[in-house]
Amino acid sequence: MNYKPITAVWEITMGCNMRCKHCGSSCEKPLGDELTTEEALDLCDDLGKLGFRWITLSGGEPTTRKDFYLIAKRLKENNIIPTMITNGWLLDEDIVDKAIEGGIDTIAISIDGLEETHDGIRKKGSFIRSMEALDLLKRKKMPSSVITTINNINIKELEKLKEIFIEKGVEAWQLQLALPMGNMVKNSDLVVQPFQVDTVIDFSYKSMLENKINIQLADCMGYFNMKEIAVRKHSTKTKEYDWIGCSAGKYTLGILNNGDIVGCTSVRDKSLIEGNIKITPINEIWENPNNFSWNRDMRKEKLEGLCGKCKYGNRCLGGCSNSKLTHGGSIYAENKYCSYNFALSKAKKQLDKTESVEELVSKGKKFIEKGNLQLAEMALSRALKLGNEDKEIMKIYGQTKKLLMQQPFLK
Repeated sequence: MNYKPITAVWEITMGCNMRCKHCGSSCEKPLGDELTTEEALDLCDDLGKLGFRWITLSGGEPTTRKDFYLIAKRLKENNIIPTMITNGWLLDEDIVDKAIEGGIDTIAISIDGLEETHDGIRKKGSFIRSMEALDLLKRKKMPSSVITTINNINIKELEKLKEIFIEKGVEAWQLQLALPMGNMVKNSDLVVQPFQVDTVIDFSYKSMLENKINIQLADCMGYFNMKEIAVRKHSTKTKEYDWIGCSAGKYTLGILNNGDIVGCTSVRDKSLIEGNIKITPINEIWENPNNFSWNRDMRKEKLEGLCGKCKYGNRCLGGCSNSKLTHGGSIYAENKYCSYNFALSKAKKQLDKTESVEELVSKGKKFIEKGNLQLAEMALSRALKLGNEDKEIMKIYGQTKKLLMQQPFLK
């Protein structure tokens, strides 16, 4: 096996006490075939044998499942660090004490805007409940974090939210994009546009420089933007940019409430379910060379549009698979929510308006001098199209393509 499992998200129930407008799973009630306590605990043992290091318990709302802390405790006994994502509504001293008993390392609360915005997305009164939950976690000395799903409304509230979270002693804040899936399909007006990804990255970079709260960008937010690279390095305390493509089925996996195994819990395509632990042991599912092939066998050559031509394509592999699937309809679709892709697309639109071959060649040469080989390739490609494949232009274009292939990845 070339792939070693490191982390997983486990949706322990579909039961939820909210009906969030952006919920990708469209959670409501617990389903009849959800894993029993005994099945869940046995799975914990098997996950330990596979060598997992972290597992996040989510849902639905995980605290609606009374044995959530028993699952966490068994994970801990198997040398797996358990964390939990909750909407915070049910968090009281008893729940937090059980989380502490279960060895939960961090509790993340989903907060999606200031009071009016958050309550409008989730449930009236939920913002105040979340604030009280953060205070409770602080009193109990339970490490807390916040997850915000960015939409067209709360993207304007990030600065004020940051001030609140810093005051509440929140240690980490994850920002992720609301994707058009589940309940969000019915609320598509809330989905941000590609250009707004840079707005979030700029905000994250500014916050990083302030160094008052650890901003963490989710896997759907990126890629190869210099500010984004700096934010990721800072949040992970590493010297190198760690984005190497979607990790689903390579280093991470998703466990659904009924024991179905997927590469990522965000990917709801039933055709990508790799097996069920009630039928096949988790180690056999993971080690089956035919499983997770949609991502394990992903190659730049399979990607569409600019992603298939991108100089980072062999490393990035198009970014978040679910972003491509939900926005583009395919895991091979061009990822237009990539910051680098947006910058290239914007430049390409300008170059496509240029009708002068001489001007395009001149721009291409200047791009080469500055090391902007991707832009140079675009300019010269346009020049070739207009110049009937002029031999001199073809020579420069060929040299540019060669240099582009040799250009090292960002560190």
